[in-house]
Amino acid sequence: MAYIIDTALDGKGKYSGSAYFFRDSRYVRYGWKEGRAIAGPTGLTAWNLRAPFSSGVDAAINGRAEYEGYGYFFRGDQYVSYNWSTGATTQAASLKLWNLPAGFVSGIDAALNGFGPFAEWAYFFRDDQYVRYRWATEAAAGPFPLSEWNLMGLFRNGVHAAVNGEASFIGKAYLFRGPRYVSYDWASGQVDRESHIDLWNLRGSVGA
Repeated sequence: MAYIIDTALDGKGKYSGSAYFFRDSRYVRYGWKEGRAIAGPTGLTAWNLRAPFSSGVDAAINGRAEYEGYGYFFRGDQYVSYNWSTGATTQAASLKLWNLPAGFVSGIDAALNGFGPFAEWAYFFRDDQYVRYRWATEAAAGPFPLSEWNLMGLFRNGVHAAVNGEASFIGKAYLFRGPRYVSYDWASGQVDRESHIDLWNLRGSVGA
């Protein structure tokens, strides 16, 4: 299916204001103010990822609390951490270290940090369920049905990628499935209608 992305991640530190969209072994850098891809596609080796992560990742999320400044990439039942300041990555470790419930330790589809009153939580998605993970205590709750996000149609069956908006889009989360996406308002819990990912103006082998 065209217009599929594997995951997305907001930039941190000197990379704030950008989001990164990943597909297979390539990624593009997206500028929130520009409303389009501003660099790439580029190979994942630029992130210093080792095999098998260098050929693609399933999900990604930025750390919070004591893990601020690190990004986390997930593939199957493993993950690595990425240091935004140094660009260094760690050796792969087991997803079991995240204390996720059975069914999630073998892999996740997408990950997203909460915003506003939900900022202490991370959300991990797999199929039609999700779990909440509290950064401060490293404890997970769930799984819960994805329908609690007020998603409709095929989005109730799962999401493939998720990212929080920045700049004029702050307070919104964007959830992707195949060639479609929806925005989720953290304040109201409302979801807008589906739109096509080509509105993001991605390019190359990512989003095209």
